[in-house]
Amino acid sequence: MNISELSRLSGLNTPTIRYYEQIKLLPKAKRKANGYRHYSENDLQQLLLIKQAQQAGFSLTEIKSLLPANITVWDHGKLMESLSAKVAEIEQLEQKLADNKQSLLTLIHAINSKPDDISCEENAQRLFNSYFPSSS
Repeated sequence: MNISELSRLSGLNTPTIRYYEQIKLLPKAKRKANGYRHYSENDLQQLLLIKQAQQAGFSLTEIKSLLPANITVWDHGKLMESLSAKVAEIEQLEQKLADNKQSLLTLIHAINSKPDDISCEENAQRLFNSYFPSSS
């Protein structure tokens, strides 16, 4: 297949595909007699793996260190270690997001629980003082 067909099937634009070749994330394409690049089904599979790995949060550098030159040969131990580490990173991020969400919900509740006899400005000061008490 040519680069436009590979682009269409992979969902990646042609400059990205050329860039992946340049940084050796994708093997150099074979050339036809007319000089046009020719890509194989394995090239498409490799691009789809790269795309999926990026969506999972892997950087191009991480992907490059994981993907073997021939995608049918994997370093099982290294692959499992990297995948497990990425899962741990995602779990830490999930926990941080859950903590941030809870903090925001608590703040929303505190703002909405403003006593009727004080202004919004006084409530803001009240909340500021409760979140950041003076050290005196």
